[in-house]
Amino acid sequence: MTQKRTLGIGLLAVVVVAALLIGGLVVLSDSLAEDSYTSEYSYDVEVATNGTLTNATLLVPVPVSDGEVAVAGVLEDGDYYAQPEAFSSRLVETDRGPMLEVSVDEFVVEPEYYRVVEEGELGRTEPITADEYDPDDPDMFVRDRDQYELTIRIESDEPIETREPVGTEPVLEPRVDATETECLDGAERCSEYTGFVYAEYGTDPSTDVSIRVSHRGENSWWVGGWSGNWYRDAVAVDLAGPQADWIAVDGSLEAGQGSYR
Repeated sequence: MTQKRTLGIGLLAVVVVAALLIGGLVVLSDSLAEDSYTSEYSYDVEVATNGTLTNATLLVPVPVSDGEVAVAGVLEDGDYYAQPEAFSSRLVETDRGPMLEVSVDEFVVEPEYYRVVEEGELGRTEPITADEYDPDDPDMFVRDRDQYELTIRIESDEPIETREPVGTEPVLEPRVDATETECLDGAERCSEYTGFVYAEYGTDPSTDVSIRVSHRGENSWWVGGWSGNWYRDAVAVDLAGPQADWIAVDGSLEAGQGSYR
């Protein structure tokens, strides 16, 4: 009986210690997550082209919540990344609501030609002239696209609602005809909608221009590695030749991505 009682007490002690250890780890985990918890919005605009644009003006969607443009203060302060410097960016009011105006008098795209040169097991690239370039040579290539990029990051003092952002968080406007769709990459809720951009510029008929705009809200924390959750809103369109009109574009929203504590 004494031996059985001793074994029972020993097992009880092990269980108690294990429970205390697990409880301590949970408390430590929660503390680490709380101390490292951050929330951030990001807004990105990219205009890429393979030809020279003249007298170019683009109007693209901006993140809006309760009628307020989420990036207005940052744009006014100039605290954002934008290249090349020849472009100007500002908020403007349109008959479709507030939008970001991106404009440039002339954006020259000059093809750059390169050749791959082998050096032992490695290789390097070196520039060549247009006359030296042979499109049939697999060791030669041309970079014939250039782009404008604008990037804004805004920290949030409050956690971001990433599961149900519409109506609670900034989303890209203008938008119409939103419909829920099946999620294919792990998001909890997805939708597609029609957005709008305005494009006006002169260029060669063979010139291609792609416009990409995205807005993202994300919460992140550290517990033995970074974890987080986010929503992402984006519109995109590909254009050919000169433009001077409003254009309906495809938009998509993915919400409830990532992990939740």
